[in-house]
Amino acid sequence: MSTSCNLVEVDPVTDPNSPSSAAVLENATLGQLQDLAAGLESVHRNYNSATSGWWSLTGTISRELYYINTSDPSFAGTWLQIPPVSVPAEQDNNFFVDGSGYNTPYFAIRHANLVIESVNNTDVVTEAQRNGYLGFANTIKAYQFQMPLMHQYENGIRVDVTFQEPLNPGGYLSYDDALSEIRGILDQGYSNLQNAGNEFAFTLSQGFEGFNTPSGMMEVNRAIAARYAIYAEDWQGALTALDDSFLNLTPGQGEAELYAGPQHTFSGGNDLFNPYHFVPDADQNLLIVPSPAFVDEADNGDLRLERKLEERENPATTPDITGLESAYQDARFSSATSPMPFIRNEELLLIYAEANIQIGDAASLDNAVDALNIIREAWGVGAYTGTINQEALIDEMLKQRRYSLWGEGHRWVDMRRYERLDQIDTSADGGRVANYIGRPQGELDWDTFSSN
Repeated sequence: MSTSCNLVEVDPVTDPNSPSSAAVLENATLGQLQDLAAGLESVHRNYNSATSGWWSLTGTISRELYYINTSDPSFAGTWLQIPPVSVPAEQDNNFFVDGSGYNTPYFAIRHANLVIESVNNTDVVTEAQRNGYLGFANTIKAYQFQMPLMHQYENGIRVDVTFQEPLNPGGYLSYDDALSEIRGILDQGYSNLQNAGNEFAFTLSQGFEGFNTPSGMMEVNRAIAARYAIYAEDWQGALTALDDSFLNLTPGQGEAELYAGPQHTFSGGNDLFNPYHFVPDADQNLLIVPSPAFVDEADNGDLRLERKLEERENPATTPDITGLESAYQDARFSSATSPMPFIRNEELLLIYAEANIQIGDAASLDNAVDALNIIREAWGVGAYTGTINQEALIDEMLKQRRYSLWGEGHRWVDMRRYERLDQIDTSADGGRVANYIGRPQGELDWDTFSSN
């Protein structure tokens, strides 16, 4: 019997250069799985794929920086809640340009789920290789959930969102329940990585150099787990996670050691450029500047101002924020293809300090001071000489987070965690600090549609 040709039943054709989900969900090839892993790393960056990304949004809300974009005054009026505001941010279901905190992360989560479902439905990998893909996908998936969770906060978010059933998402979980579920995803990823052997079956970019094996990715996974642990106020859990992360507690560190960690990479051309690179004296039509308070309240000699900022020939101003005048601009990235860290050793030192402060016994407070001094001495402000008690060290820790992690999406979350949003200086803009952002209209519409 001939099986060479069937003129009636033609095999479906997929584009090998852009395979559809149908082409990879059933018995994907090794090449397709590599494309899926590379694609996940690519979309992992997209919460910051534009100057109006997550870092800019949260930095502007917390007034650690100001995002100047003269194309639309809503960037100032809505983000800063400058009166008159027709709908408060917490009730605003169409909050201006906030996709980086909600839609974009969920797109990356969906891609992670595609990786997970595809690798579970193929027989071209060994069990160890399968666990490698699953560990990487679950680690990135959990990381991406933090943006919508911090965006929605008291509203809660959906965590049960599979790839193959997009029309049947799970319900909203409270902040605490969502945290628990996301930490469970991280733990699952860590378990996968423990069973993934010595090498991945896929290749990652240079952004994961030093972390591109299962053991290296386990360190990244635990670093992210430590971040979530402090969100959950699980102080011992944070320290336990840090034990298996890439935390470096060696005294005498410099900038290179503090910035050690996985990074997003950019290559320009057909790829993305780093959106947070600004040329000297960049045009004021599209610019990030520090808040005046960030500069004024820094300790004398703090090298972080020199590392992160550049003085302008002419101060930056904008008619949309009448009280703002900045002599400095963002200068963290030297070129349009500079890599961007997404978690790094300096943050882990600060998590270590915070967890020890919150545990609060004498030995733990000393551990916290030692960690804070690594950072203080690296940036030229000298060892801590203040009172060593829990209250004083919380203030010190938050200050060091403010200056070390400037513009990296933490300040809004930190001030909210410590119920200090009312301490944020809004005098340059006259606005109000939002507590969280209203549930997106698309979610409300979906709930209405699905209930009918």
